[in-house]
Amino acid sequence: MPYDNNFNAGYNNYYPTNNFQPQRPLNQYVFVNGVEGAKSYNLMPNQTVLLMDNDSPFVYMKTSNQLGQTTLRYFKLVETSEDEAKGVKETNYVSRTEFDEIKAKIDKLLEVKGNA
Repeated sequence: MPYDNNFNAGYNNYYPTNNFQPQRPLNQYVFVNGVEGAKSYNLMPNQTVLLMDNDSPFVYMKTSNQLGQTTLRYFKLVETSEDEAKGVKETNYVSRTEFDEIKAKIDKLLEVKGNA
């Protein structure tokens, strides 16, 4: 039986196959020990990672550019209420009806003072 090389029958021999290794996700979070752990965490170029501190309520965002140069930003975690998270703010402003009532009282006072 002659040697028949049919193992590549379904493949185009002119183009390489995609043998790329999977990359880490671009946006992820990792636990580190303090600022020094965040500074020493290595990134691939064009990657952003959220680093959560095991020791204190801080979060670090480390990003790298095309050349692999990194920047580290520091954030402090503060617990908040559900209303504040939804954007409901307690205001110290007067309502439109309260404003109209006050304006009417001022107008009355000015009329009385003007007639006196």
